[in-house]
Amino acid sequence: MRPQPLSWAGEPSRVPPDVPAGAVDVIIPVAGAAEAFSRCLASVLAGTDLEHHRLVLVLDGPQPEATEALVSRIEGERTDGLLVLRAPERRGFVASVNQGMAASQRDVILLNSDTQVTAGWVRKLQEAAYSASEIATVTPFSNSATICSLPRFVETNALPAGQTVESFGRLVEARSRRAYPRLPTGVGVCLYVKRKALDQLGLFDTKSFGEGYGEESEFCMRALKAGYAHVLDDATFIFHEGQRSFGSSRGRRVDAAHRAMRRLHPEYLATVAAFLREDPIRPLRQRVLAELRPARREQPPGRPERVLHLVHGWPPWSPAGTEMYAAWLARRQAVHREVAVYARIADPQRAKGDAVELLDAGVRVRLLVNNFTQRDPLSRNALRDAALCADFARLLDAFRPHLLHVHHLAGHAASLVGAAAERGIPIVFQLQDWWLACARANLLDAGRRLCSGPSPGKCAACLPLTGLPPAPLLNRLLYVLRRRAMRRALDAADAFVLGSEALHQSARRLGILQPADRVYVIPYGVEVAPRTRERPAREPGAPLRFGFIGALLPHKGAHVAAAAFAGIDPARARLILWGDPAIDPAYTREVLAAGGAAVELRGRFAEGQAEAVLGGLDALLVPSPGLESFGLVAREALHQGLPVLASHRGALAELFAEGEAGALFDPDDPAALTSWIERLIADPGQLDRWSAQAPPVKGFAVHAEEIETVYERVLARRAPTPRLDQTLTETGPLRRRRGA
Repeated sequence: MRPQPLSWAGEPSRVPPDVPAGAVDVIIPVAGAAEAFSRCLASVLAGTDLEHHRLVLVLDGPQPEATEALVSRIEGERTDGLLVLRAPERRGFVASVNQGMAASQRDVILLNSDTQVTAGWVRKLQEAAYSASEIATVTPFSNSATICSLPRFVETNALPAGQTVESFGRLVEARSRRAYPRLPTGVGVCLYVKRKALDQLGLFDTKSFGEGYGEESEFCMRALKAGYAHVLDDATFIFHEGQRSFGSSRGRRVDAAHRAMRRLHPEYLATVAAFLREDPIRPLRQRVLAELRPARREQPPGRPERVLHLVHGWPPWSPAGTEMYAAWLARRQAVHREVAVYARIADPQRAKGDAVELLDAGVRVRLLVNNFTQRDPLSRNALRDAALCADFARLLDAFRPHLLHVHHLAGHAASLVGAAAERGIPIVFQLQDWWLACARANLLDAGRRLCSGPSPGKCAACLPLTGLPPAPLLNRLLYVLRRRAMRRALDAADAFVLGSEALHQSARRLGILQPADRVYVIPYGVEVAPRTRERPAREPGAPLRFGFIGALLPHKGAHVAAAAFAGIDPARARLILWGDPAIDPAYTREVLAAGGAAVELRGRFAEGQAEAVLGGLDALLVPSPGLESFGLVAREALHQGLPVLASHRGALAELFAEGEAGALFDPDDPAALTSWIERLIADPGQLDRWSAQAPPVKGFAVHAEEIETVYERVLARRAPTPRLDQTLTETGPLRRRRGA
């Protein structure tokens, strides 16, 4: 007979009465992960009254040098409020927890070493614990605590965009009703346990759950059967970095825990499933989420009510042009409709396919981990991935988008587009670069030369997709399969959006676009504040400041800029590089060596600082030898009146009329750029003349409305009465295009 769920209400008559609440022992088992433990310890020391309560550190076997140094320092600073327990050998998580609880006669809080607590956390947890005598355990809200997760239920969440651990903790407390809803189990990330429950029920089951994971659920099931209850403290939030304390062994531990729970408590899965169906804490989550979502404005009829964006990254983890563009668009759209995003994230501490949820200005962003460590060349090269497709299909079925907007498939799988097409979802496919035809995305080959176009043999030699034997044959076959997979994805699209005429003509020539495809060429807008002041005057005699902003990779051309500065006196002009050197350290070293004393590396800057960075330059360099499909940073510069010296390749040639706001040059000839730098050193007034002639730049609000027009037309074509499809130009009027 199928096991029936247990009641999680609790039975006060069956449990001992409470004694007055007293001091609490905070128990932190420690097993590696020194950096996360350091952050955890700092938050506990800042947010806990250790004059009253006590911190118990349980070191499970020998620790990294950094951990030992940190513990020794704390021991030297505190004479009371601290107990350090050491095990000479590694015994496992549960044994460490039990050692800490056995050394205590108080209520305890079990706290993972990869968490960060917030102000007043112990007091609030204790208030929840003593709100009813039958309560055995209390769990706070956390970003990653299964049934107590916030913002999204039963998911691993990042902090909502714009929030810190402390600010989000304050928000949770401010929106709390102190409802303390009942749970079927506590969650061991942060678990308050009353001493009377420990004395009656005993410690955790070391034999069945020795390494950790599931031990608190087994204890909580014993407690339910004894009449106890478990509650959520909806006034407290703690941050959980997630999976750092267990690392790569998490999957194995989860499977072992589920087997043990089925054996020890057959009712467990049925009980949790009943709770998941009921989801009684949803109203409490919604109270918090209401403060994080923008006020919704009514949108005109004929537009989609739910839009899903598919893109290969998301800021701040991936701050490149396509990712920034998709973020700007999705955030604007969230004011009018439900918007979700399916994106990739790299995180070596997580396994492939793990998901992290982010709430960003009302946009639900689902980030799937892909570190490109898989051996399967079909998955590694975004051709086909069964697990990824299954996750995306679940999102499609749950979110039910009225339109899918594809920005980029790198790091995903081309077959995702087919999953949407199978469900009859209209698809807008935005070409952001040349990746669909060129795995390098910009038609710049391994020798840093422009490629005339793809072919299996040429592509396999330029960028092998696998090292599996027989590699020469297999790579040619993979490129054939890649071309077919991308063609299937493209054929599913209802319409295409491109940001430049250069990309449009190139995509036609390469066969990315077919003659009958419906194409909208819409130069992008830029998400910038109104220009309210003129550029500051340069300091007389100071060196001119030329800036490079972008990925430190060959196709962006930092080496071209550096070579142009090789003979430049740094007292007369300097090149400032903004980019992440960790992407390709060898290339970064090459760039710095080529430029000499006139070149300075500043690294990355945070989202939102672009205006200040551009304001500190006299000219922007965009020396890309690879093809550029639009040039967002260049347009941000022009908006500020900052002159631009750019490669004449791809869409960069469409930035401005000749001599209007800068100059174009051949990136294969660094001397041409050097010549311009020397001319500007000799005549800096040219920069002022260019600045005064900078053309107006389209704002993103205008561009977002143009995208809405595309959406309307795509949906109208799906309606019973088709309508004529047309193409938008930069200024807004419509013109017919052949094949539309």
